[in-house]
Amino acid sequence: MSSRPDVYRILIAGDEELGFSLCAKALDRNLNDPRTVARESLEETWPEDEWTKLVTISKDGIITTYELDLELHGPWVWELYSTLEPRDYFRRFSGVILCANPFRETLPSELSNFMNSVKLHVGHPLPTIMIVDRSTKLLKGQTNALRGIAETLAVSIIFIRLNTGENIEKAFKSLTEQICGCA
Repeated sequence: MSSRPDVYRILIAGDEELGFSLCAKALDRNLNDPRTVARESLEETWPEDEWTKLVTISKDGIITTYELDLELHGPWVWELYSTLEPRDYFRRFSGVILCANPFRETLPSELSNFMNSVKLHVGHPLPTIMIVDRSTKLLKGQTNALRGIAETLAVSIIFIRLNTGENIEKAFKSLTEQICGCA
């Protein structure tokens, strides 16, 4: 039996700054302000867009470690379409993390359109979670509106705090459990 963990490629989409910050904080819990790192990196034409996260979960009473290869979906991806069909691009992924910015007026339609695009190219919906950063104060009613969006999209919503790292591990475990059929 191999000691190498099972590997799943995860698409991080939506708010690029939040997605980059999520990955940076997940891999460096001591990072105080991942948004600053994200802003600086996203100014590059081709920013860092891939990370590896190990997640351990219990499946059928057996504790197993899975490798999640995280890939940030950003405007630079469209450059790939000259060599890689959108169908081939999306079919590489086992799951999706939607990074929701509650201050975007078009958030519901953007997330819905993205999920429809994934489903169209893959042929079926992928396991998906939606994350929201609660490090910044949400306006009255935004929490319920976000829950409504998640319910409409039929995805789990997880509120994280980038500044403290709260619920970041929970988000990755939740998605891994969905992918492995443990949820």
